[in-house]
Amino acid sequence: MKPMQYRKLADEVTDILRTMILTGELRSERTTQDELAKLLQVSTTPVRESLLRLAAEGFVQIQPNRSFKLLPITRNDIRDIYWIHATLAGELTARACEIADNSILDVLEKQESLFLEYRQASDTAGMEKANWQFHATINKTAESPKLLMMLLSSLRYIPDGFYALVKGWSSLSEQGHIDIIEAFRLHDPNKAREAAKSHVFEAGELLIDYFSSTGYWTSPSA
Repeated sequence: MKPMQYRKLADEVTDILRTMILTGELRSERTTQDELAKLLQVSTTPVRESLLRLAAEGFVQIQPNRSFKLLPITRNDIRDIYWIHATLAGELTARACEIADNSILDVLEKQESLFLEYRQASDTAGMEKANWQFHATINKTAESPKLLMMLLSSLRYIPDGFYALVKGWSSLSEQGHIDIIEAFRLHDPNKAREAAKSHVFEAGELLIDYFSSTGYWTSPSA
């Protein structure tokens, strides 16, 4: 039982630190495991494991004396992440469109209606949940577990609640969902692929604009 509890804590610390880095909350170029453990009110053990994971993901660089250095995230990094995400999402959406019957339309339309209800209520958490359910339906229908695994891996760079910060995301998502549903209605996998890819690419550009407005970029070459 204890190893399971420890693993869960290490996972939570990793998610928290990744989010802090991506949102700019953690901006010190160099800090230590002890300082982070004190900040998060945990022991240094899960912090150390979390930093090793984040180093493997390219967020930090481990330094001597239990310290670490934040690695800069550039505009090109964000574009690369969204290119990967868009390519995988597009392929999954095309495959789902190719094999799905018309029953998926009812599900997608209900999920989109729920998204719009949350949008009207200015419930950003609800919108993100409905958006996730919309795409999860498509991804599951594609019956391509290895592609889905890679897609989910790319999502670690997009923390929960991130899109609530981005102006224009809700209207962008609404139009993207409409385009995808129309492609499914036409049974057109190529149209579905392009609609999904455009949907993701445009979200990435919105995120870059948001980062620019907050002074997020720290690298002179960003």
